[in-house]
Amino acid sequence: MTEPTQARQIRVIVAHRDPYVSAGIASLLRSRADFVVRSGAAADDVVDVLVTDYATGIHTATNAAPGRQGLVSNLCLVVTDQRTGWQIRRAVDAGVRGYLLHDCSAEELSDAVRCVAEGRRYLSHSVSDPLLDHLTAPVPTARELEVLRLIAHGLANKDIGRRLGIGEGTVKTHVKGLLRKLGESTRTAVIAEAFRRGLLLEATS
Repeated sequence: MTEPTQARQIRVIVAHRDPYVSAGIASLLRSRADFVVRSGAAADDVVDVLVTDYATGIHTATNAAPGRQGLVSNLCLVVTDQRTGWQIRRAVDAGVRGYLLHDCSAEELSDAVRCVAEGRRYLSHSVSDPLLDHLTAPVPTARELEVLRLIAHGLANKDIGRRLGIGEGTVKTHVKGLLRKLGESTRTAVIAEAFRRGLLLEATS
């Protein structure tokens, strides 16, 4: 007599920087019969999904070796409070496969883990609109973002040029690009808008 086939169990590692969030996620997933859950992670762990915070997810996805067993880029599911279009786009571009906010339900968390384990992408409904808005907005270049960060630290154009090894005229060109792309007319307003969009937020969760 043939024994019934058991559903494949999904191996999950929960490695979130916030210990309370990590404990909560692990507890919720352990209540599901199809998950085998561990807390903490090692570089050579072979898992189906890594559930982690924003910064760790981006770091893991960016630095994973293609084809290597273990924590490779297409396994990362981020659970975070980072909700601006820029932050979401940054994670997706890095290779993060799933993106949820801290206030997601237990059912959505479980569905996202299963989705990522199957090699598909999962974006929370609450982050889809900010991401779409960001995709239609002009995006500052990498150099413009460097200039933006130095403006936020109070540096004048001449000092920014010295710091970056470029001419003051080139700095002015980058500043004009920032004003245009962020839709503002002053440096102070650009900084405020950049914070609003998440361009100047340190990604730590």
